[in-house]
Amino acid sequence: MRFIISRTAVFLIAVLAVAACGSQPAAPPIAGQNGPAAFIARAQQVTAQWDRSHATRAWRTGLVLTDASDLTPVPSTGFSSGRAKLAFMSGHFRLAGALPAGPLPGMVRWADGSTLRLPLLSARAAFAELATERPCAIPNACGQLTVTGAEPGLVTVRTSRGPATVPAWRFTVPGLGWMVSEVAVARSAFVVLPAYAPIPAAGPETQGVSELTAVSRNGRVLTLLITGGGCDAAWGGYRYESGSTVVVGSWERSIAGNVACPAIGIVRRVHVTLDRPLGTRVVLDVASGLPLVRGLPIA
Repeated sequence: MRFIISRTAVFLIAVLAVAACGSQPAAPPIAGQNGPAAFIARAQQVTAQWDRSHATRAWRTGLVLTDASDLTPVPSTGFSSGRAKLAFMSGHFRLAGALPAGPLPGMVRWADGSTLRLPLLSARAAFAELATERPCAIPNACGQLTVTGAEPGLVTVRTSRGPATVPAWRFTVPGLGWMVSEVAVARSAFVVLPAYAPIPAAGPETQGVSELTAVSRNGRVLTLLITGGGCDAAWGGYRYESGSTVVVGSWERSIAGNVACPAIGIVRRVHVTLDRPLGTRVVLDVASGLPLVRGLPIA
């Protein structure tokens, strides 16, 4: 199950007072924000959407998965054939054996020792999450994988609070050569990002960032990764601060003149300085509207 929230995004456009007389200096930026009006308006929209989402309530104390692929992880060994891969991706599983009837023990555990007890799925309910029987991505190319049994296990998932181990059912699938793990936490008990309806595409003045790599010891400076071009002469970051979030974006300025530019993306590090320490506020990317978890790039 995925959490989807339908809403009409609210735009609150901040109008900066600019003097009519050209000799008078422009008004200073509002505390806690910089960047053009388009960035500020987009940042306000992103903040409003986040504040209304299921994820904001679960971010610090609940279970928020940052990557849906962790629900049914695939080992590095991969698949023995394209037909098996398509069957797996389409949820083409059939049951040809008995599944355990008893309850599954366990709880969610983080590296810092914190735990969370959530309702867990039976083996049969977890099999139903696995065997979704969606249409094959390539017509008539999917095989059918057979499950012959299951046993309790654990998987590591990426969450808003860092990596966590969660209870899972491990299904025996002879056609794959490895056991298929399915997260056994009840789907209504956690959030998988994105947990809200997508927002409109960002414009050219609201470029996003790729990753949050560090927060300074005093919580005032964020280090971000952005992707620019080979002809960029300058670049930097924007920020918009609210009581619950910090929205970040980026900008680039190209070299003047008619210059041939290589068609490559260059990853660069930029810093933004906040008016006050980050604290428990969530950092959001202005382009995607998604939260940035330190050390995890946006997919």
